[in-house]
Amino acid sequence: MITALTTFHKPGLDLYGQRFIDSFARNVDKRIKLLVYAENCTPVNPDCEQIIIIDAKQLNKLNQFKARWGNVPKANGKCPFPEKRPRDYHKEFKWDAVRFANKVYAVFDAVERSTTPWTVWIDADTYVHSPVSYNELRKFTPDRAWMSYLGRGKKWPECCFYGINLRTKPGKWFLKRFEGVYEDAENGIFKMEEWHDSYVFEEVRKKVQNKFDHVPYYNISGDLINGEGHPFINSDLGKYFDHLKGDRKEIGKSNKPKDLIVSRQESYWK
Repeated sequence: MITALTTFHKPGLDLYGQRFIDSFARNVDKRIKLLVYAENCTPVNPDCEQIIIIDAKQLNKLNQFKARWGNVPKANGKCPFPEKRPRDYHKEFKWDAVRFANKVYAVFDAVERSTTPWTVWIDADTYVHSPVSYNELRKFTPDRAWMSYLGRGKKWPECCFYGINLRTKPGKWFLKRFEGVYEDAENGIFKMEEWHDSYVFEEVRKKVQNKFDHVPYYNISGDLINGEGHPFINSDLGKYFDHLKGDRKEIGKSNKPKDLIVSRQESYWK
């Protein structure tokens, strides 16, 4: 029912990627397969039956996107309207479309390779700290929902983990529109206020939600975190996963007193 995927480049492999796929092979139910899109690196595959390593250079649409936008400042972190964004025009990630294209084009490719209803993205700077069974992971991909994700109230979602149910009409519609705003970037992502993947994801998700308001979606975090914060580990996903976003990559673990606002009983958190 589920195909998971991730991607990373050589620095990511060395810092967190290998640790992630090792922990996935060790702790995730073998019925859950993982596609790893490796960019200019060669990870060691700990379980060739469960994990498939794919050369990210094979992603032709990604290559075409980079060829077109790779040298265009506005697609590589240069805010094109600094007068409209005086407080954050210098925050390059908000306009680094090329950087985040690696992630979204891996998703577009994975859904074509997968034969399962659910395709689930997991950031590679994640660590599977405790065993997770098939049924436990299925709780985050319920049949009735067209999508599962980590909401953060009025702020864009935390797109370190999300799933798309391609057995549903809104799931298919979302994927088509999500890819479309990248393929026609001039009339798509570049018409938005920001173009990092989480912002684009939310703009498209809201349109789908409005169009198919009778079909449920699953907000895993329940907007427990409203704004900045760490919804991944504070949701039920935290029973099994740690997400090492930001400088947590260097430390190798989330900061329990600072990041956790819920009580965690797992030995990893003690």
